Amino acid sequence: MSAVAAARTKASAPSVATITRLLGLILSLAAFVAIFGPLRRGAQSFSWRAGRRTPVWFHRLLCAGLGVTVRRSGAFDLAASPLIVANHVSWLDILILGSLGPLSFLAKKEIGGHWLGRELVAMQGVVYVDRRRRSCIPAVNLRIAETLRAGSPVVLFAEATTGDGNRMLAFRSSHFEPVCMLAKEPGGSGAVVQPVYLDYSRLAGLPLRRAERPRIAWYGDMTFLKHFFQFCRSGRATCEVHIGAPIRILPGTDRKSAARLAEAAVRELAANARKARSPFPSARKAPK
Repeated sequence: MSAVAAARTKASAPSVATITRLLGLILSLAAFVAIFGPLRRGAQSFSWRAGRRTPVWFHRLLCAGLGVTVRRSGAFDLAASPLIVANHVSWLDILILGSLGPLSFLAKKEIGGHWLGRELVAMQGVVYVDRRRRSCIPAVNLRIAETLRAGSPVVLFAEATTGDGNRMLAFRSSHFEPVCMLAKEPGGSGAVVQPVYLDYSRLAGLPLRRAERPRIAWYGDMTFLKHFFQFCRSGRATCEVHIGAPIRILPGTDRKSAARLAEAAVRELAANARKARSPFPSARKAPK
C-alpha cells in the first residue's frame, strides 16, 4: 500500500471541514429540490421541455459538493436517443453521467422502496427492474423501448453490478432486447447503442493507484453510508468519461450480438484510456 493510501486509511472520522461541506451540500440540495422539483414534475406530467435539464443541474450540484471533477471526451448522440451502455464502478457513476445530459436510468427496484429515494429518482427519470425476478424482464424491456421511443436516452450498466474498477465483468444481454425490437420497426428509430467507459483517474490530486480504488469503487458487501463517508474523507476525485461512437443496431441483430458489440466497444475505450495515461510509451522499432 502506498504512503498516501496508508494515510487515508488511518482517518477514522470525517473532519470538521468535511462535515461542514456535507451540511452545505444537504442544504443546497434541499433548496434545489424545493424550487425546481415542482418544475420537473410538471415537465414530466405535461411533457414540457423547460424542465428536462433540471436533473442535469441537480447532478452537477452533487458532483461539485462532493468534490468530483468530470472530464468528458466525445459526445452523446442525444438526437438518436441511444441506449447508453457503460461499465459500472460506483454509486458515483449515476451522478457523473447524469451531469452530462438529460438521461434516464435503469435502476434496482429497491431504490424506489424508500420515499426519499423514490422522490429523488423520480426527478431523474427511471425504469425500475427487479433483478431477483427474471419473469419481469420482458415488461422492463418494453418500458425501456417506450422510453427510447419517446426520445429519452437510457443508461444501462450491462455488467448488472458494480466491480472493483480494476477489471470489467462480462456484459449481460437481457436488456439489449429493446434496441433489437426498435431496429425492426420502420426506420429503426432509437436502434442505437452508445458505449461509455468511466475511468476514475485521480484522487486528492494524485493518480489513483490500484490499492486505492476501494475509496471510489463500491462493490461486494460494502455498505453505502460507510463507503460514502470514506469517499468524502479521501479528497477530490476526477473521472474521465470516454464516450465512443454510436453503434447502429441492424434489424437482424439479436440481443446477444448487440451485447457483444457494446462490450467490445467499451473494452476498446478502456484500453485506449489506459494507454493514454501510461507513463511508459510503447517501444518504437529501430529504423532499418
